[in-house]
Amino acid sequence: MKELLISLIVVAWLCGTAAVNQTQDNANVKVKKTKTNAIKEEKGVLVLKKSNFEQALKQHKQLLVNFHAPFSGESQSLAIEFTKAAEQLKAESFKVHLGVIDVSSEKDLAKELNVTAFPSLRLYISGDKQNPVICPVVKTASSIITWLKRRSGRSAQLIKNLAQAEIFITVEDVVVLGFYEDLEKGGVEAFYAAAADMPDLPFGVTKNKEVFLKYEITKDTVVLFKASKKSEVYEVSSEVSKTDLIQFIRVHEMDLVTEYNAMTSAKILSSVITNHLILFDNKSEENFGKNYEAFKNSAAAFIGKVLFVLIDTDEPRNGRILEYFRVRAVETPSVRMVNLTDNIQYQMQSEITLDKMTAFCQKYLDGKAKPKLQSEPIPKDWDKHPVKELVGSNFEKVGFNEERNVFIMFYAPWSKECQALFQLWEKLGKVYEKHESVVIARIDATANDINILLQQRYPTLMFFPAVYSEKAIPYFGERTLEALVEFVENQVELAKEEKAKEEEERKKYIEAQKLMENTKEEL
Repeated sequence: MKELLISLIVVAWLCGTAAVNQTQDNANVKVKKTKTNAIKEEKGVLVLKKSNFEQALKQHKQLLVNFHAPFSGESQSLAIEFTKAAEQLKAESFKVHLGVIDVSSEKDLAKELNVTAFPSLRLYISGDKQNPVICPVVKTASSIITWLKRRSGRSAQLIKNLAQAEIFITVEDVVVLGFYEDLEKGGVEAFYAAAADMPDLPFGVTKNKEVFLKYEITKDTVVLFKASKKSEVYEVSSEVSKTDLIQFIRVHEMDLVTEYNAMTSAKILSSVITNHLILFDNKSEENFGKNYEAFKNSAAAFIGKVLFVLIDTDEPRNGRILEYFRVRAVETPSVRMVNLTDNIQYQMQSEITLDKMTAFCQKYLDGKAKPKLQSEPIPKDWDKHPVKELVGSNFEKVGFNEERNVFIMFYAPWSKECQALFQLWEKLGKVYEKHESVVIARIDATANDINILLQQRYPTLMFFPAVYSEKAIPYFGERTLEALVEFVENQVELAKEEKAKEEEERKKYIEAQKLMENTKEEL
């Protein structure tokens, strides 16, 4: 009996010791599990990397991530607004946390998350990194905050009376007001969903009969107000979807013509209308008003089909967009169509009038317009006439030729000034038709891309001397046959002198190189 009692005591002691050890082990494991490094934070924004991204997803139920490309101007602008939004949301103790991923140093993480466009905002919910909510195009801190708040609560402001409605329609240049007889029916859900996805616009909703009466609404309707006035009306039903409403609003929120600038660029580039007709013109020019009126008047017939955009070529901040379209100041005014899905450009080959632009738009929509190419095909008989016909693919070969002096007319086929000069240019071509070193040529600069700086409006006249260095000398003199011939003769003589100097310099260089090689051999 004594031995049994001792055995039971030993077993109990061993069990107790094991339990204590197990408790200690569990405690150690628990400490080990919770021991994580704090994620670095800058001005309320978490600095996310591949090493801490999973941790951030686990720690924060809602995480809005900015995929930032530091060398992108658009990314830099958004980063500033993103930081402002983070600081404000943190001050309000809002439940969504904001983080940033520098895609230039976290390429693998961006690839893993299938992010290819920058900047890009994505909202990760409950740690699900495979199905983030894509944030629509936003450019300001207020838009970011509005989008987040609309997702967590009522996405449209409830308008309870007429006085409130009259104040609401004045808060921005463009506002959206939904008139619904019953705010509990399923039909209004599409309106709330559209509001949640459009944080750049104020959305209101009302069932107040006095408001209905004031704005002459008799059934469920969505109304777009511009400058505090009822502009566009869309009668809705339970079949109308969020996509339908967004399409209606995005099409009609834009003016007939939208000028491209920092405030409008995002809306233009994200427009649901992908066909953009662009007027490139200098707003300070005398004829701008006439061109703009024709452009604007033609827009009314293509609402919902073509977005009409003005780009002021006299605005220094538009330099990058002009470079993208390869538009030179001397080419303006000009009109081009571009489709944002394929970026193919179509040049309007005529003067700017209402009839011409209407016909051009319709021709494009009918699929009959020809794309603007880098070069037209080389004509079979391009060099068989007194005036040689150049295109993009043979321009440099002919122009920059050390054996030939080439005088080129850069023209726009619709320009009356160019048309008036054609006959004179033909006469000049006949003067030098059999000359051994002079070529008279012309090129349609609107249909062929040429990498040379033109300093005049069309027609632009430039002389390319027969020298080894690539030179182009603009002609600013009188447009008479005598003046043109005198200019050519003077330039031919100057070219001979310059080429002789170049050959002398070349000779000296070759001799110096030989001397250097001989010296190396002797050493």
